[in-house]
Amino acid sequence: MNARDENVTKNDSGIYASAWQHSSFPLIAINRNTGIVLDVNHAVEEMTGYSPVELIGKSYFLLHFPEEQSAIANAIEQFSGPTVLKNVHLQHKDRHAIPIEISFACSLEVQDVMILIISFRDLKHVSQSEFELQVKKWELAAYASAVMALSNAKSREDLMQAVCDALTHEHRYTLAWVGIAEDTDEKDVRIVAASGRSKSYIDDLKISWSERSPHGRGPTGIAIRTGIIQVLNDVEMHPNFKPWGEKARLAGIRSCATIPFVFEQNRHGALMVYSSDASTFGPALIELFERLADEIAHGLNFFSHFDLIENERRKCKVAELNLSNALLETIKAMAKTMENRDPYTAGHQDRVSIIACAIGQQLGLSEEQLKSIQMAALVHDIGKIAVPIEILTKPKSLNNAEFSLIKEHPLTGYNILKDVPFPWPVAEIVYQHHEKIDGSGYPRGLHGDQILFEARVLAVADIVEAMASYRPYRPALGIDIALNEIQRQSGKQLNAKIVAACVNMFKQGYFSLPLPLRQQD
Repeated sequence: MNARDENVTKNDSGIYASAWQHSSFPLIAINRNTGIVLDVNHAVEEMTGYSPVELIGKSYFLLHFPEEQSAIANAIEQFSGPTVLKNVHLQHKDRHAIPIEISFACSLEVQDVMILIISFRDLKHVSQSEFELQVKKWELAAYASAVMALSNAKSREDLMQAVCDALTHEHRYTLAWVGIAEDTDEKDVRIVAASGRSKSYIDDLKISWSERSPHGRGPTGIAIRTGIIQVLNDVEMHPNFKPWGEKARLAGIRSCATIPFVFEQNRHGALMVYSSDASTFGPALIELFERLADEIAHGLNFFSHFDLIENERRKCKVAELNLSNALLETIKAMAKTMENRDPYTAGHQDRVSIIACAIGQQLGLSEEQLKSIQMAALVHDIGKIAVPIEILTKPKSLNNAEFSLIKEHPLTGYNILKDVPFPWPVAEIVYQHHEKIDGSGYPRGLHGDQILFEARVLAVADIVEAMASYRPYRPALGIDIALNEIQRQSGKQLNAKIVAACVNMFKQGYFSLPLPLRQQD
């Protein structure tokens, strides 16, 4: 070793300290046994708002919301090598949530202290298509949960709590509550259900709908009196919000929306939704909130008029039909998000849905099975949103590494869809649509009856449409070659009964490819 190298080695602690402090990634060193923060770099302050002085010596869990601390603590306790924890949130100093990935990088022992090095990845700046997909997924889940609560709730409280829980799911909104206008001299607004990480905001909260009271001149009071939706894009700047300004600041609230509703003919209530960000509430979200407020009103009426139970049940059926239609429209929007990235396969999912449903009809499947096939087929390739566009549109055959990435799309699609409360096994069908009955498929190598029948139908339709249509790496092969291929796999990789139904359908002229797209009707 030369003298220069020896000098560098002697000063390696200074090199490491400089690299630590100047890293663009937030880095934290904690005592693995106690959870106490030992050191942080400057990037942590930029992300969290906490200075090093405010964090060092404090519990690491100061940076996470209570409902996520247990899972993070388990990951720390079970650490045995580099680990990534996804779908968690950082609690900023002002209490707003930041979606992150946590990387537990390495553990080392220094002077009998076990030190764990942790880094964060900020997920706020995802691609626009991924963001739009997440928003659509959340809106769908929120509305579906609320409508299902209307059908299943055993009390008024269950119904209103379910709506609040749906709105604060995944921390998208910091607080939601439902209030009822009391017909008293004080004209108080009584909070009957609430949910969200800023729930402490409503402790001792004084709300009125009296115009004479300063507590009645805020968004809730005005909405109840006028029946008009109120949106405050920045509560700190609105003079009518002054009575609650300090509580809102401490709770991390920046904006709010109030949606009034009427029930039992002349009783009034309001749905309040709060966000930790300013200017959050656009027209599409307000429309969603209006629908949820309507569901609350319908539910309260249901419980108030037992002589109209049958009529209200019919309303529930209409709501379920509306949910089904909303599911279908959102599924189409999800499919469009994917197909906008890959113009060569635009319409593929829609055509597969038409073929798969036609096969299902030939087989005499139930309406519920046909609906599940339709929904799953329309988004069966949604997982390809995680595949680089260069691979999706490559004008020649893929290499092994590229095909391995493609083969991950059923799992990615499953992860996107699994938390949406569909009344059909849509996520599982998407997960299984490349499985083969002999176990040669992917990603799990399922066999025979381990594969849902709907997924086996989808697999046949997918092969036929893909082979008969143009791809960037080859011309369209035509329907005859496609049918020959599924017949070759019949009874081996593909279900023989399904293959026979598909072949007969085309041979008898039931329809031909290319098919018209519903989106172009």
